[in-house]
Formats: sequence, C-alpha cells, structure tokens
Amino acid sequence: MTPVSRTEAHRVFADLYRKTRTPEHQQLIDEAILKSNDVFIRIDLIRKVDEDYEAKNKPKKDDGRDRGLPEREPPRRENPKPYASTTPDPKPKRSSDLVTIDSAKQKQNPAKKRAIEQRQGGGLLAGLFGGGAGSVNNSISKFGRDTGTIDIGLFGRNPTISNNVEKLFRGMKEDVLIPTIQALRVSEQQGWRIWTPLVYNIINNFNKFYNAFASLDALILDKISADIFLERSLKMQMFYVRFLQRNDANDIILSNLPDIVKMDDKLTPKLGKIMEGVGYALNLENTKPKLSEAITAFYIVAKKKMFTWPEIVADLRVPIIQEHKFQAAREIQKEVEITVAKLSDDINSRSFKMEELQNLRSRYFSIDNKGKISFDFLNVVVDDFMAHHMPESAKSQTVKNSYKSQPHRLVYLLLRDLQTVYINLIEGYIRLGDKNQNQELLLVQPGLFRNEIDQLNSLVRTIDNFNKKFPSFQYSFQQYGMDYSTGNAANDQIAGTIVQALQESSEFFGSFAGKLNIIVENHLMAKATESKGKTNDKITSTKEKVIEEVKIAQRFIPHFDKYVVAKERINGMKVEDVFIQFTKYLYNYAVIFKDPTTTSKLTAHRKIEQELIKLNKEYERLTYSSFHKEAGSNTGSSESSENQETSEPIDLSETEEET
Repeated sequence: MTPVSRTEAHRVFADLYRKTRTPEHQQLIDEAILKSNDVFIRIDLIRKVDEDYEAKNKPKKDDGRDRGLPEREPPRRENPKPYASTTPDPKPKRSSDLVTIDSAKQKQNPAKKRAIEQRQGGGLLAGLFGGGAGSVNNSISKFGRDTGTIDIGLFGRNPTISNNVEKLFRGMKEDVLIPTIQALRVSEQQGWRIWTPLVYNIINNFNKFYNAFASLDALILDKISADIFLERSLKMQMFYVRFLQRNDANDIILSNLPDIVKMDDKLTPKLGKIMEGVGYALNLENTKPKLSEAITAFYIVAKKKMFTWPEIVADLRVPIIQEHKFQAAREIQKEVEITVAKLSDDINSRSFKMEELQNLRSRYFSIDNKGKISFDFLNVVVDDFMAHHMPESAKSQTVKNSYKSQPHRLVYLLLRDLQTVYINLIEGYIRLGDKNQNQELLLVQPGLFRNEIDQLNSLVRTIDNFNKKFPSFQYSFQQYGMDYSTGNAANDQIAGTIVQALQESSEFFGSFAGKLNIIVENHLMAKATESKGKTNDKITSTKEKVIEEVKIAQRFIPHFDKYVVAKERINGMKVEDVFIQFTKYLYNYAVIFKDPTTTSKLTAHRKIEQELIKLNKEYERLTYSSFHKEAGSNTGSSESSENQETSEPIDLSETEEET
C-alpha cells in the first residue's frame, strides 16, 4: 500500500520498521534509514532492503512461540469492524412484547409491586436503559463510566471501545518509539553480559511487551473487532501481566537500562528519547484509563459480559519471571553456557595456581606475619662451609661477616656448597642406610641434570676468578640492588662484570629450583594418593625406580624413606628431606639475588586473589550460585624443620623481600 498522506506514511513506516527480522537483517534496515529523514523515502528504502534480503535468504517459518509463554497463531484479518461485539444487535422490542394484556389487567398490591420493581432494578424504564442495579449491563455501564474505556450505546445494548483507549495505544511518537525499540533490542542481545538473571529477565520481558504493545496501534487504526484485537494482543497481555507481577520492575528497569544504552555510542545521544519511551510504557497503570482497564474493556465488549482484571489474569495463567536463570533466546542461552564454562576453567586454573604458590611459599620460605622472608638458615650454610673448606686463619667472625654481607663473596660460597653437599644426590650413586649397613643406590638417571651441573661449575669458575682478580673489591647487597634495578653497573667495568654473574646465578638458582620442585610435587602427590588408599602398582613401583625424566606425574622419590650416609651435613637425613631442603635453598638463593621469576611467584598470589574475586563474582552473577572448585591435588607435605642453632642473624637486611 502506498501512503497518500504524511500521517498515513508514518504509520506505514512504523509497521515496516517493527517487522520481525534477524539481527543482520535489522542492521541493514537501521543503516538504510539513516540515508534520509523523509518518511516516504525511508519507506522505499526499507522495502528495497527487505526485497533484496528475501531474495538472498529463504524465509524461515515462525512457529509463533515466544520462549516461556504459550502463543497462538493470529487469525487472518477479514472484514474489519468497529470495536463492537460480534453478536448481532437485538431487534427493538415492541411494548406488546414487554407487557402482556393479562399482566396489564392484573391488579397488584402497590406495596408488593414496588418491592418487586426494587428487586428488579426499576421496572420497565430500567430494562430499556441497561437493566437494574444488579444486572450485567448496569455493571458494564458503571465500569465504562468509571474507567472511560467503554461507550455505552442506546439502551446500553451496544457497548464499544472508547476513543480514550485508542489514545492510550497511539501515545508514542516515531522519534521516541524507534530508539526505544533499538535500545531494548540491544538489552536483549547484550544485557546478559552485565546483569543478573532477574534484571535481564525483567528488562527482556519489558522489551517483548513494549514491542507487542507498540505493534497494536495499527490494529487500533484499522478499527478491527474486539475479538480479533484480543486474539492478536495475547502476547502483549501476557507480557504485561508478568510485568505487573513484579512490584520492583519499574525501579529495576529505570536503574539498569541506561547502563546498556551508555555502552552503545549510537544510542547514547538518544538516551533522553529512549527513557521517554520507556517511561510512557512504565506508567500505563498510572494513566486514565489504565492499560489493564483497557484490556478488560476489550474482553467486556468482545464477550458482552462483565469481566474483572483479576479474572483475566487468572485465566491467562502467566508464569512468573524467573530469578535465577536467564529467560532468553536459545542463541543467547548458548552464549551464557559457553561463558560459564570458560569462567569455570579460569577459576579452576587460577585456584590450582594459587594452591601451587601457597604450597611453594609455605614449603620453601619462612615468612613472618608482616610478609618478610627470613634467611636465618644461611648461618648454618656459611658456618658449615667455613668449617670444612676454609683454613683456620679465615674462620674468624670478621671473615664470616664479610662473606655474608657481600653478594659476590656469598654467591661463591653458596655455589660451592651446592657442589660439595647436594650435587651428588642427582649426579650419581649415593650411599643410603646407616653407618653399619648401607648400600650405594641411584636416585636420578645420570645426565638428567647435566645442563644444571655444567652451568653450576661454570658459575663457580667465573666468580672464583673474579674474586681472585679483585680480592679487595668491596660491594654491598644494597649497591647490588640499586645496580640491578637501574642498570648503572654497565658504566663500571668491574661492577658490571660481577652484576652480570650475579644475575646469571639468580636465574640459575630459580630455574634449577623449579625443576627440582616438580620432583618434590610429584612425590607429595603420590604420598597423598597413597594415604587415601587410591594408589596403583605403577605409582608404587616408583618407590625404587630411578627418576628418568622431569615431568608432572604422580611418582615417588626413589628410596625416599632411607637415610643418607655422607661426610657432609646431610648425613642422617632422609632422602625425601634432602630433596626438599635442596629445593628450598635454591629458591631462597634465587630471591636473595633477585631472580625476577622466583620473586614474582612470591607476589603473584595477590593478583590471582583479585582475579579470583572478579571471576567468582561473575560466575555467581550468571548462575546465581557459588562456584565449587573441582577436586584438585592437595599436596600437603611434612617438611622436616631445621632446628640447628644459628651463630648470629645473617646480615641480609637489604635483601629481605616483602611478599
């Protein structure tokens, strides 16, 4: 139909724009109408886009259902009629039809006659003009007068819908209607990303109501019968009933809808118009007539009997809005499911990472309640090395303090201590048992740690040569910290050489510790499994099987419960405890000499904690439930405590790390 007037053109444009389309199709429409402000040109543009789109895509049959609500297929429009009842008007009755000759002659007691008339509502005239006080017609008349929704015809026999109802459905202008529909469409597609299920469902229900309500103005203009109007407005009625079931719906919509509008650059400038359109629909129960009264009027006119709004609500049997699950189109529900699955994976991975970091902190570091790491164990290492590898003349406290306070001297001592005390554990055969009965056994396949051993030997030679070449070189941990962070040592050839060696040492300590930690973690996982009675022959066999590779898998440290027989201080310690102590020292050395990878492991829990808070909050928003972590491997350990006495506090105050 080609519109002949601008008013008619606006109606045609609105009908065309509100047609049900796919998001891609609708996007083409939205882009097309931006090309012109003239309503006639816009109509042609929409029709052209529809024709082109339909030519490329076979139309899919719409089953007429809206998720969560039963829908009926609207009947075809035939022979439009005014909003009057579809039953034929009764023929006027003659006076002889109302009063018989016998009744006219019959004498009645006046008092009795008045009582009968009072019960019947006033006699002949009352019957002619709508019946008595208790009649249906009288109730309809009263409802029509009180609400302004029904015009009562001659004698109250032909009720029709009032013009006040028509105004209710035609109260929104095009410049308000279109951006409001666009905003509500965006809320349906994107709102689940920021809202809880309850907020989304309330706004999405309002979106469906708004579109259904706005589409009815064409029916109003066509003056179709009340029966057809009720049939075609069934979705609108049901969405409206569900909207009214929530007393908080208005506040939720007004509080949250602007958030989604402000996220769209194209919609943000139209926020005022959008909220005007939303406000109009939200206040349909504050108008005269109310929308509920208007709907009731259509039922009364169509059925020609009295209805009340509660009766209509009970008959529609509309399900309430769900609070804990998104009521959305299938494609949106699929997006929600995918997002929840990804959140679960992210929470699990971060939880396991957090557990790993907490185990690392508690197992290998001594951290006080202020977050300071204690390196007191170094006193034992320094004293032991001095006692076994230094001449008597160099065993004075002054010499000890110089080693403890200067990084280039301390790193050499620590590297040499690793060579003499621990490397044999992973390089070849080691004697296990006790001093009376022992045997040489292999724990690790020779060559598995060849790279680490070669690097250790190389660092020892480099730093030993430096110390011999510059025996009087004085360098503090404080200066090392400054040179490390600023890079100033590059300007000093001597300092630059030792800083580079110290950095290489710190990275060596950290990477070596990480490799050994895998062996320890595997062992502790195997012990935890065994304690639960869930071990198998493959895991059990590793108690005596040599370690041939370093990878994450449950396996025991070979001969972990046997005692070491050696000349060094690890004599009498269990193999398991030596591995843990070895790893602990390497991690602490890495922190002392500022290995960035190891240091980040000590502080990474802060960031992960914040990430977990956000992820759990997002999970709870989408699912309305708390996340339950998948069963992980709790690798608790029974590390042996070192109760050796220390000669004096180690002088490493500058290297203490806050974690």
